[in-house]
Amino acid sequence: TRVLRIALTQAHRSGAVLACGGGVVESPANRELLRSHVTSHGGAAAVICLTPNMDHVAEYLNRDQTRPAFAVTSDIHEVYARRLPMYAESCNYEYLVDKALLASGSSHGDEHPGAWALIERDFIRLVKFATRRDLNRVDLSRPSCFVSLTAPSVREYLPAKLESLTTGAQAIELRADLLLHSAEFAGANLADAETATAFTAYVHRQFALLRHSSRLPVVFTVRTEPQGGAFPPTADTLRLQLLRSAVQWGAEYVDVEIDTAAATLYAARQNSLVIASYHDPAGEQLRWDGEFACEMLARARACGDIAKLISSARSFDDNLMCQRFVQEHHSPQTPVIALNMGYAGQMSRVLCPCLTPVTHPLLTAAAAPGQISARQINQARSLLGLLPARRFFLFGTPIQHSPSPAMHNAGFATLGLPHTFELKETATVDELLPVIANPEFGGAAVTIPHKQTIIPLLDRLTPAAQRIGAVNTIIPAADGTLLGDNTDYLGIVGCLRQAQLEAHTPAFADASALIVGAGGTSRAALYALHTLGVRSVAIYNRTAARAHALAEEFAELFAELAVAETLEDAAAREPAYIVGTIPASDLCLPEQLFAKPGVALDMAYKPRWTPLLEAASRRKWAVVHGVTVLIEQGIHQMEKWSGAVAPAKPMGDAVLTKYNSEF
Repeated sequence: TRVLRIALTQAHRSGAVLACGGGVVESPANRELLRSHVTSHGGAAAVICLTPNMDHVAEYLNRDQTRPAFAVTSDIHEVYARRLPMYAESCNYEYLVDKALLASGSSHGDEHPGAWALIERDFIRLVKFATRRDLNRVDLSRPSCFVSLTAPSVREYLPAKLESLTTGAQAIELRADLLLHSAEFAGANLADAETATAFTAYVHRQFALLRHSSRLPVVFTVRTEPQGGAFPPTADTLRLQLLRSAVQWGAEYVDVEIDTAAATLYAARQNSLVIASYHDPAGEQLRWDGEFACEMLARARACGDIAKLISSARSFDDNLMCQRFVQEHHSPQTPVIALNMGYAGQMSRVLCPCLTPVTHPLLTAAAAPGQISARQINQARSLLGLLPARRFFLFGTPIQHSPSPAMHNAGFATLGLPHTFELKETATVDELLPVIANPEFGGAAVTIPHKQTIIPLLDRLTPAAQRIGAVNTIIPAADGTLLGDNTDYLGIVGCLRQAQLEAHTPAFADASALIVGAGGTSRAALYALHTLGVRSVAIYNRTAARAHALAEEFAELFAELAVAETLEDAAAREPAYIVGTIPASDLCLPEQLFAKPGVALDMAYKPRWTPLLEAASRRKWAVVHGVTVLIEQGIHQMEKWSGAVAPAKPMGDAVLTKYNSEF
């Protein structure tokens, strides 16, 4: 207790992560210290309970001969069960650690090759959310939507369907009430304590699996039968417990029906936002021109951050009344989700100002009558003049063979957006001034030789673009200013992270990396490695002076940033990750570079097989082709322009179709 008190109140009061053994909660004094730590930091501190798969823990402890034998005095399952109320008393967040969730379809049995990397990634995500470093919220100043999952198991959308059906969305809804349709719980008696506990655990696993499978914010909902859902009103205690648990699991949004318990849940929401909702499936009480609508709005705002009022349309005019209600009451500071269910109410979904529930053709059923897709909403908004067509460009030279127009036009078409992407080849940036000043300008991708010379024409840069010193993406802001960003590094980050998961290569923090080249692209590569957490990096360049200058500029980002005078020197460092940033050449790469398993990524995409990738492949390394990085960074560009999940597969297919026909 003394050590814990000193750590929490003196030595590590902030800016630290303390790992405690499971037995720390056995002491009442320790439990009080942990509770006080949370309350004294005003919601910016977290005590996270790591909830394990106890069968895995027991198996591990039985194998590990260096630890005391638990089973000699008591069963580990009994110990854990006894401590559960103590964990609940001490912790304000909970994270499920279960590698078996990710084992489906793996040839490695229970040990999916990327399981621990995903578990670590999403734990960090929870830590950032719980400490308010990244709340992962939707921008409510522009139209947005969330796709409502309807299957009784998230696994039905994996491995590839989830990515497609979230295209165009800004969030994803987990309907806990619809999980009752699973074979295990169909017709279950939720009043039974054991059944309720089992269902809560099932919902937790579904939430964790969704977290591992999507980066989108989660809207957690338990819709009751009287309000158009599937959850029995007789199980209200369990419903409230599920909603409280969702807050502890780190759901960004929790949909709470307006009732006597809503205020209590609102007070305990921590960093989650409460969507206070009322649904009138019959459309009898909630009429947009009546006093009841204003009364429910007031009640929603008293117990929620976002008000959600749902009626049912009897005629098209109901949509116009709903729109007038929205115009009167909605703002980004006081958001209102208001719409009508049913076929006649679809226009209200098109006009809904934020967080519109949507469906997708890949879903077997819509979550509510009249739901339409994000693509249909975009198309309708365009026809109504609410989504003007914009022109996007690629700036640079030479660019006549660029696959970017094919990629981005495929993205716009899939999203139902009316925009176009075209080439604008210029030798100087001065010629671009009238283009970026045109009211129809929607944004641009920037390539050589303009990535640095374009900067004076912009109003501001993102921190990443500022640190890299180059811009490859221009984003017009709502206030008319131009923002410069860089997605080159995000392309490298995404591709290396995926390769690491698939190849089971060393964790980035434990590995060294090599960058071949010291030009402009190497700057993005260095920032990417920093983002991934690589601490030891070497730079090799034929002109060593340029490598030394680059190393000096970026040294503060790494524990070690050295210059390898020769590739043999680089090989002696045994890099696990090599990033090529120079045009394909006759570079002679020593076999020793690939002595241990690793990943080689080459930014050059002409030809497909560069000398670096050929050499790495011969030594059984995982390889990432330049065209893959091109697609990945383009996906990030599309998401920054559209504010929604980009259609990765159609965009990638468009690039590869053009690429394969030419190379």
